[in-house]
Amino acid sequence: MIKALQSSLFIRLVQAVCGWVVAVFRGSSILNTIGRWVRSSLVFRRIVRLLGRQDTAVQTAGCARRLQQANGWLAGRSRLSDCLQGSLLWRIFSAIGRCAQNSRIFGWIFSAGMTGVILFTVGLYALIDYVLRDVLAVPVLSSGWDELLLLFAVLWIIIERIRKKLSIEAKANPLDLPVLLFITVGFCLMCFNDPYPSIQLDGFRATVQYMLWFFLVTRLLRNDRDFHILYLTLVALATVIALHGIYQYIVKVPMPSNWVAAAETAVRTRVYSIFGSPNIMGDYMVMFVPMAAALAYYAEDQRLQLLAWLATIVMCFACLFTMSRGAWAALAAAILIFVLFVDRRLFLLLFAGGILLLFIPFVRTRIGFLFTDDFVAANTNGGRGGRLINAMALLHSYSPTFGVGLGMFGGAIGMQNQVLDWIDYFYVDNYYLKILVEMGYFGLCFFILTLVCLLGCLARSIYRTGISMKRGTDKTYPLAVGMSAGLCGVLVHCSAENIFEEPYMMVYFWAIAAMVVWLGFLRSRKSDM
Repeated sequence: MIKALQSSLFIRLVQAVCGWVVAVFRGSSILNTIGRWVRSSLVFRRIVRLLGRQDTAVQTAGCARRLQQANGWLAGRSRLSDCLQGSLLWRIFSAIGRCAQNSRIFGWIFSAGMTGVILFTVGLYALIDYVLRDVLAVPVLSSGWDELLLLFAVLWIIIERIRKKLSIEAKANPLDLPVLLFITVGFCLMCFNDPYPSIQLDGFRATVQYMLWFFLVTRLLRNDRDFHILYLTLVALATVIALHGIYQYIVKVPMPSNWVAAAETAVRTRVYSIFGSPNIMGDYMVMFVPMAAALAYYAEDQRLQLLAWLATIVMCFACLFTMSRGAWAALAAAILIFVLFVDRRLFLLLFAGGILLLFIPFVRTRIGFLFTDDFVAANTNGGRGGRLINAMALLHSYSPTFGVGLGMFGGAIGMQNQVLDWIDYFYVDNYYLKILVEMGYFGLCFFILTLVCLLGCLARSIYRTGISMKRGTDKTYPLAVGMSAGLCGVLVHCSAENIFEEPYMMVYFWAIAAMVVWLGFLRSRKSDM
């Protein structure tokens, strides 16, 4: 089948056109001159030096002494590890592991030990959360299982440090401090601005708790097998959910009438799969489309390449059927970044695909509605434009510097606890605006600083894996680009939706960020994936 596709007229035509475009660009003296000028410029040399610089561990004498004391304390706690291995939970896990050895998939997961199981569980986070909250609907499990998983992961990391006598600072990376700084700022604002302490605590937990998975995943990943388990689990689940979304579109799943305007007659339905929101469904696809495409460039087996491309196409259609304009824009940004860094030959195909999409009735209707008077009226009266005005008025009536308080307005916690009778509560549909209203300009500055540091780490990881690929010592460059592109797409969509209000979206975002940082800063270059 693969050979038939490669020899088809369409594929040969696309290859010929792309080859002609590449030849034209390579033969252009103007472009070559511009390229040489850019590469020889001072700014370009400074950027390359910044991306490729080696990290140095700069510690004060007091910090180094505290870390040594902590390592010594852990080294003397081997009895904790012995107690865990003799516990009933460990014996149950060992028995399941022995039974799973006959299964190719589960045997591969359990071969990585408890760490592999934790990473596999993180990869299935959205599915597990859906089953416990919406299918089984057991209050105790649905409300506390994610905290238990987080605490168990922390405990397991400590046990591994004790067993293998690893130092605490062994997994330090450049993004640890910025994330920790934002968490600290959030804690200080919670203590400083607390008219309703219980609501403030819930707001703080919802804002920063799931960022802790960044620290955990960077400490859990040990080798390529662990990375594979998490990466493939994420892409596989996203593919299954995308197929379910396409099924919903085929059967025309019912949807609330307020999801589309009356003028958008070409929209038959909006898919949402297990998420209950087409916007979240679309953003979920945005995160994993470039990751699936990256597998096609990373895999050497042609069958795996074909599966990766099919998964990519399925996810793109699932995102398309959500009818989420914000997700469409975010997906376009993510694909553009991926194509720019991995394969510029796809630019023409990408442009042609974008033109063809405009001929689809529901795409033309959804985009065309943006340029009508009805949209202007809807956006001003109850839409995102009106919500922005009302949210900023509320912010300036309280404290523009420190905000109205975590969990007080703009998100799920505020909607659940409407303690101020004179406020018309609503979702602001913009996560940056939510941070601004709750934490003020002070908190927003630190949140933006954290994201800037994240983007810097992503760029450095891409640069480092790219250099290693050129040297022939590493081939994870497309994976690093794919994950980074998905994260950038999510950040774009956060300007039009409260994406991080959903716990699984924040878990996935920071887990994938940890994977990119691990590739660029913590992974050994001695072995290839």
